[in-house]
Amino acid sequence: MKNSFLILLCLAVLGAFPSALAQKNVRLQGNVSGLGTAMIYLKKTDNSNSKPLIVDSTRAVDGKFSFSRSIPEVDFYNVVAAGLPGQVQFIWDGDLTLEGTRDAFRESEIKGSALTDSWLKFQNEVDRPYRDVLMDLYNERQRASNDTAVASRVVREEKRLKQEQIQKVAQQIRAKPDSQLSLYLLNWYWNQFPKADARAMYDKLNPSFKSHSLARRLQNQLK
Repeated sequence: MKNSFLILLCLAVLGAFPSALAQKNVRLQGNVSGLGTAMIYLKKTDNSNSKPLIVDSTRAVDGKFSFSRSIPEVDFYNVVAAGLPGQVQFIWDGDLTLEGTRDAFRESEIKGSALTDSWLKFQNEVDRPYRDVLMDLYNERQRASNDTAVASRVVREEKRLKQEQIQKVAQQIRAKPDSQLSLYLLNWYWNQFPKADARAMYDKLNPSFKSHSLARRLQNQLK
């Protein structure tokens, strides 16, 4: 009886331990000059259905505000200020600060997040240059709407640029399987790879990411 009790106790502890580890207490402190007493909304996307959710709200005091939460997993969140355009998006992986101004709220800086820094670096080096060149090509095609030679060249350049971008994405995922950013990149771009290649990249990601809600959805898509 004593041994049975000890076994049951150990199983109960082991069953509770992962759920305790899953919760992470984090804080976001904001300081936006000129913001005044605007309402601030904390939002995130539900990874199971891609629906945006308001998960918390507060009112700024002299442009300062804070959110404290116990989150089940590291993930993307964004902050929206009532009456201001745009949003500030970040990966909540620890205690962070948000600093900016009312007139350029969407350009506010997130400090303290290594994952957010990696994501912004990817945007600046891979994603944004691709989009900027594409926009120039589309504008050129619009200006020469009756020129079939221009239209054909734009199609060829668009295809070439897209292939270059996908190659860079794949290189990053394969080079950094221990970065959670690789999970996000694969989730965004998986359908632009052959499914076998996407599945191989997924299989090589750090096993700790496989329990993430985003990974569970990705698993079903890659079947």
